[in-house]
Amino acid sequence: MIKQNNKSYEKQLNHQDVERYDITIVGGGMVGMAAALALSKYDLTICLLENTLAENDTHPSYDDRTLVVNRASICFWKNLGIWDELSEYLTPINKVHVSNKGHFGTVIFDAKQLKVEALAYIVEAKVLGIALKQKIEDHAAIKVICPACVTAFTSYAHFIEVEYDVNHDKKKLTASLMLAADGVQSFIRKSLQLETQIKSYERTAIICNITPELKHNNCAYERLTTSGPTALLPFVNNRCGFVWTLTNEKAVEILKLSDRDFIQQAQTQFGYRLGQFIKVGKRSSYPLYLVKVPRQVKSRVILLGNAAHSMSPVSAQGLNLAVRDVAMLVEVLICSIKNKIDIGADETLNEYQQSIELDQNQTMKYTDDLMNWFKIDESLVSGIRSVGLLTLDHMSGAKSELFTRASGYRGKHTPPLLRYR
Repeated sequence: MIKQNNKSYEKQLNHQDVERYDITIVGGGMVGMAAALALSKYDLTICLLENTLAENDTHPSYDDRTLVVNRASICFWKNLGIWDELSEYLTPINKVHVSNKGHFGTVIFDAKQLKVEALAYIVEAKVLGIALKQKIEDHAAIKVICPACVTAFTSYAHFIEVEYDVNHDKKKLTASLMLAADGVQSFIRKSLQLETQIKSYERTAIICNITPELKHNNCAYERLTTSGPTALLPFVNNRCGFVWTLTNEKAVEILKLSDRDFIQQAQTQFGYRLGQFIKVGKRSSYPLYLVKVPRQVKSRVILLGNAAHSMSPVSAQGLNLAVRDVAMLVEVLICSIKNKIDIGADETLNEYQQSIELDQNQTMKYTDDLMNWFKIDESLVSGIRSVGLLTLDHMSGAKSELFTRASGYRGKHTPPLLRYR
């Protein structure tokens, strides 16, 4: 798989008709496309390999998944020229209401009190994906090959060779660096035999859109329960994105319910802060895991997105963390280019690894704590949780600091792409 020195083959390859790039990206999802666009501004030749043909349906449907875009990510999408194209599809979150189900104590984050335009925004995953796809298609510096299935790759002293199939036609390309954004079951990660820590929460997330009787008034709700967090996120046409964490056994039962019975159960879980639930969209579900890859670089390869880490969707940190990784990657690569260092060299890869470790570890610990701490169903622990929420709600400085971290800002370590220019 990996060959560090083979000068005779490298010399031979130079005389072959093999396409050469600075960077090849495996995986054309949101993270792969974001990385391509972010790096395309720096006179780099980029090839994006994607296995699945994207649908061109641009009409929003009732069942589309919703994403939370925090403030640092907003800067990122603005700097990539994407944000303005999303403007008519965005829903601002002006308040966040956090409560401990069945117990006293709440925390409310208010955009006015924190002196910001909005705490975050909600956008359909499909809308963001389509905007990225169109931007990629209009960009001359990015070559997209789809459908393309990567079958093998070999790292040499000065480049990486990637073998892939296009409709059963075998092809090759070379690059200085390969970015693996090929998902949680990453073929690249497994091929590199990188250590992967997988923790099952023995929980399932049920996700759907729900319409409440009352106006959501751009308020997001998070209820912390013994089965896991439940979230209700404001969306267009008074719809709400509903994320319900359940034990695996209970989730199987809930998914079998009729829409009417599901609405009743969801109502019991959430409560009546928005009146009666009156309509529900198609339900989807998936098991919840914490996937951590301690070492995300090896032999001219860097993992990105779900290939590098995956976590509970309730905290809305997944894509936002991946965006921060991409922003940091750009900063590291540009620094290497300025210093005339090979972008695929171990020196560059190690610099990137060090740059993302603290943020990733802190973010993943937060989401892990959120999944575990509220599972304990004991009166003393519940009382402590309630007092903690109540105390936090009266500490404006602590709330402001927590909001800043949740917004994706990391002080002096915040990369330029995550700042307003």
